[in-house]
Amino acid sequence: MLQRKNVKFVRDKKFRLRASVALVYKNKILNLFKTNVRESINIEINFDNIIELLLHFNGKKTVKEIAKEFEIELETLEKLVVFLNKKFVLIEEDYKYDDELIRNKYRIINFLEDYCYKTSEVFKKLQEVKNKRILIIGLGAVGTWIADMVARNGIEKFILVDDDKVELSNLHRQHLYFEDDIGKQKTECVKNRLLEINDNIEVITINKKIDEEFFNDFTFDCDLVVNCADYPSVDYTTKIVGKYCMKHNIPHIVGGGYNLHLTLIGQTIIPYKTACYECFNLRLQEINKPFVNGVKKLHRKTRKIGSFAPLSTIAASLSALDIFKILYGLEEYIVNSSKRIEFSILEKDFKIMKIDKNKKCKVCSYNGN
Repeated sequence: MLQRKNVKFVRDKKFRLRASVALVYKNKILNLFKTNVRESINIEINFDNIIELLLHFNGKKTVKEIAKEFEIELETLEKLVVFLNKKFVLIEEDYKYDDELIRNKYRIINFLEDYCYKTSEVFKKLQEVKNKRILIIGLGAVGTWIADMVARNGIEKFILVDDDKVELSNLHRQHLYFEDDIGKQKTECVKNRLLEINDNIEVITINKKIDEEFFNDFTFDCDLVVNCADYPSVDYTTKIVGKYCMKHNIPHIVGGGYNLHLTLIGQTIIPYKTACYECFNLRLQEINKPFVNGVKKLHRKTRKIGSFAPLSTIAASLSALDIFKILYGLEEYIVNSSKRIEFSILEKDFKIMKIDKNKKCKVCSYNGN
């Protein structure tokens, strides 16, 4: 039972039913379906006007006023409000969004409200994210899609790294490039497209390959690093990125969709909280050991594999979702950490292998749990 001390302060507050919540009342059971997160809540309640009651929570009336209008005992309604607020069904309307903000960012607001108890919390996150900077290394089939998705979700500060120029063979799978861009620097093409999405975006471009010396000359602050570079291999570039990010305590993501695993979803790493790149390496070595003992490595410099744009966008979309959550201060809701995730084309489903932090890991164990 909810304690009185948790409810006594809500009677003079205003709450609003989240726009993403669907309501069904049948046989004394109230079903609340949270559309954005696909979560269903069932409550046994003997009140035929419950849906009408909940629709009255529109941010304009206090709990006390609604209780009086429906002739409900105030304390009973207060307990229900506290419960539904805790379950992200009702949000406290303690800050009124201005019309311009609603016009420009209604969808983002709608999404964020599923993770906040008050509208002031949503507004604070929208303001804070304006100063968050993301570093994207590699502007190929995954990196370009990530850049686009992140820009459309309110991120305004970018560092883009790639030394390549656009080629004709890029156009079938890499986003943001067109025939007129062939021969142009990838970083400049992506920068121009991002500015078309939002002219408030700030972009720093670095036309370099990532190597062991890259971060020696890197003087920029960033809040998140996304590695989508796979030359000479994604293992090589991820180790470089991971070493830098672990040292500076920066969340980082392996973009996925690379090498011989077009359907692989890259992992999200929160330094010293989730499995790091070396934890993954140690676990995969352990798994593969029985299969590689005595097997000679096949060297074929000309080996090529196919590429299919929709597979790249699957990896990019799931990475972008974690990027959104990290930069908006919702780390506890990330989904790609401490897991190896791969999409099975034949089964049309995701295969997930859990990879825990390794207590013997020389990279992250000393500063973790």
